[in-house]
Amino acid sequence: MRRHWLVTLQNLAITGRQWDTDAPMTLLKDQNIGSVQPLTDLASDVRCQLKLERTGDIFRLTGLWRGLIRRHCSRCNAPFDWRAEGDTEREFRLAGGQEARLDENCDNSCEVVAAPGEIDLIDILREDIWLAWKSDVICSDSCRGLCQGCGVDLNRESCQCEQDESDHPFAALRSLQLK
Repeated sequence: MRRHWLVTLQNLAITGRQWDTDAPMTLLKDQNIGSVQPLTDLASDVRCQLKLERTGDIFRLTGLWRGLIRRHCSRCNAPFDWRAEGDTEREFRLAGGQEARLDENCDNSCEVVAAPGEIDLIDILREDIWLAWKSDVICSDSCRGLCQGCGVDLNRESCQCEQDESDHPFAALRSLQLK
């Protein structure tokens, strides 16, 4: 199954190659596979639709991916499955005698790989998922978070603490009479 995710650019057919499949969560989480940090908090397989095409010396990998990652809400700290999704856009060029000359179709963003040009789609998916990572995620738009006074989850129960806001910088405005 692992071999399915390794692609040799030199052997790519003229028609290119396409994938419309699920990248198994077990492969993406496995620390013994690939060189990019594994995704240990994945909650599902990652659905991916990828296309690898060749134009001259340039190999272009494009596509979309989506999956679920187990996260904690930034407001209420409850665990939930965050829907992560993004796109993949990579360009590769095989290293050769013309390494110094960049092809006009390939700018500095091309990755130069040594012949036979084996690329690991699991590592590419891992990188793209890490790049799509957001530091603050919330479980829902209606999440009310935690009470700043007593710490109760306001989504589940009402706060019973009495908050003294007399030292609040704007507390004096409450006594202001507007005509």
